[in-house]
Amino acid sequence: MEMKPTTLSGAGLDCFFKPRSIAVIGASPNPGKLSGRPIAALLKKGYTGAIYPVNPRYTEVGGLPCYPSIHAIDGPVDLTVLAVPMEGTLDALRQCADKGVKAAVVFTSGFSEVGPEGKALQQEISTIAQQSGMRILGPNCLGLVYFRNAVMASFSDIMELDVETPGSLGFVTQSGAYGEKTFLQAVQDGVGFSTFISVGNEADLQFSDFIYYLATDNGTDLMGVYLEGAKNGAKFRQAALAALHAGKPLLVKKVGRTTAGMRAAVSHTGSLAGNDRIYDAFFRQMGIIRIDELRDLTSFALAHQSGRMPAGKNVAILTDSGGPGVELADKCEEFGLHVPELAGDTRTRIADCLPFYGSARNPIDMTAAVMTDQSLYGKCLRALFADKDIHMVFAPGFFMSYVAPSLLDDVIEIYRSSTKPLVMCPVWADRSPQAQAMISRVRQEGIPIIPEASDAARALASLAYYGERRKRIIETTAHPLPSALHEPDYRVATHRLQAPGKPTEYDAKRILASYGIPITREGMAVSEEDAVSLANRIGYPVALKIQSPDIPHKTEADGIRLHLHREEEVRQAYGDILRKASMYAPQASISGILVQEMITGGVEVIVGTIQDPVFGPCVMFGLGGVFVEVFQDISFRVVPLTRQDAEEMVREVRGFALLEGLRGRPRGDVQTLVDVILRVSRLASDFTSEIEEIDINPLIVLPDGVCAADALIVKTGGAGRP
Repeated sequence: MEMKPTTLSGAGLDCFFKPRSIAVIGASPNPGKLSGRPIAALLKKGYTGAIYPVNPRYTEVGGLPCYPSIHAIDGPVDLTVLAVPMEGTLDALRQCADKGVKAAVVFTSGFSEVGPEGKALQQEISTIAQQSGMRILGPNCLGLVYFRNAVMASFSDIMELDVETPGSLGFVTQSGAYGEKTFLQAVQDGVGFSTFISVGNEADLQFSDFIYYLATDNGTDLMGVYLEGAKNGAKFRQAALAALHAGKPLLVKKVGRTTAGMRAAVSHTGSLAGNDRIYDAFFRQMGIIRIDELRDLTSFALAHQSGRMPAGKNVAILTDSGGPGVELADKCEEFGLHVPELAGDTRTRIADCLPFYGSARNPIDMTAAVMTDQSLYGKCLRALFADKDIHMVFAPGFFMSYVAPSLLDDVIEIYRSSTKPLVMCPVWADRSPQAQAMISRVRQEGIPIIPEASDAARALASLAYYGERRKRIIETTAHPLPSALHEPDYRVATHRLQAPGKPTEYDAKRILASYGIPITREGMAVSEEDAVSLANRIGYPVALKIQSPDIPHKTEADGIRLHLHREEEVRQAYGDILRKASMYAPQASISGILVQEMITGGVEVIVGTIQDPVFGPCVMFGLGGVFVEVFQDISFRVVPLTRQDAEEMVREVRGFALLEGLRGRPRGDVQTLVDVILRVSRLASDFTSEIEEIDINPLIVLPDGVCAADALIVKTGGAGRP
């Protein structure tokens, strides 16, 4: 999978995470003030590098010498924290650049978030970063905290937490307040963090830069992101791939699912492409786990911290009561896991040790008998861990006061003997000292404890999804598409796209054909006799269509006649179409009338592309015809596509059953359809600057091939718009 060139790299970011010296410009001796918090936190948390307060109003801050300016510091400064008013921010940054400071955190607000004037000031920050090479986080941010090195470049309450042992979750947020809330809640849920990064307005560094860096950070094993919107889709893609190859799951809470992100477009593809749909497709392409709730992040982190990845989606549920087992089974199936009925030796082993009123199916109900014979638990668990067709185990209701220490010893021994994930879900909170001691020991062993059944099921489902997606994506990116797929004729495409005016259907099909996409047999008629001659040569039945760059939707102009079987019908249709076109658009430029073969049978689908403002060219697939906008049974992917991407697009739509031969219908040629999707992807990629939208509707899928029956190409800059 080729990547577009980006400026994304880890260069300069070391100074945020491993600075040898930190200067705080605008430092205050009052630890309760925003400008006083960084110095107080650095001292309290034991930062081992040099700390330089900078403020001409003081000679000492926190027991440290205070400098009148950054230039007064004798020696290099790796990282500066700017806690100064907006009107002093640019001057302070310029002084840092002159000093040779490598990195800066800018707390100050009042920039692009407040309007055009603030946006212009923020552009000055971007310019300083570009010209000096100094990397800048912010402005309008809560800053950065990196627990492993006690880097407290923030004013957040996060710094007040007692973090004895840093965790492995890195969190990057575009919203300071929401990010802070997420962090505090996750800590309460027992999730440890390696770093917290609030990126603010992203004048220089974007969230993608930090994802890319954390993918190589030994102290970070997974990453969470609160995302309002990416500025650079190519950088996001490169960062996501880096995380994927590093084996570090990326969980993103993306807000903004409404139609506010949708834009008007002349093609079906453009009108169907909502902002959130593209993000959703991109997340699937990159193996990113999209989360909806804060607890989804914490539950996943708890499951991931065990270090165990499920080999598949089959789950066994071991319980001492039927109700919790049924609830968990429902949730597992809802989130994409499988709860298979046990069979063979596993079922026999479990059934032999259960009372007659228990269940050895799945969920396994040991009933209250386990209270008097606690050996049942170990026997059942051992059988499940030995079954190669069971990939993970849930154990709801384990922490009860009746559980003997010997049972926990047995469970831990079984757990250590396998690499399968095990998640325990207390049905209710047992506050007895014995239960709390058990919980502590289980956590020390690395076994996740997730109280809510739905959270536990979603966490393991996401873990299984990530493992499967990561393997498939890495395999496909390691083996790029063979060049033999089709070598385009760039001359034809370039000639048609560079011609003045808007491409007609005839032009669009010539471009598609140059990329190996099958089109109907057809020709352009500029007279009635031309139309008859073409129809006789093509063979009846035929279709006639108006060709005008000013009439992109021919049906609305009544400019199409179908199923013409005789010469007389062609002559009449030719005249009718011209009259209707002149009535619909009197000023329209008429290129001619297209005469094309009629394709019978097959399944009508749509394949198209749009230019997304964040991700660039994106491909759409769905059921075609006039109802595509009604049913919206569609899927998207961001260019470039792998073959796996294209195959998944086809299978994602509900209408895929039609292509498989529903109710005796012949099966469609899906592999050739996939080829066409890949060729459209390449066309959009090759002419990113020239093509805004492509719309092939319908593309008819036959048992032994496909054929583009209609097509529209919109050139960039409105050259293809009516």
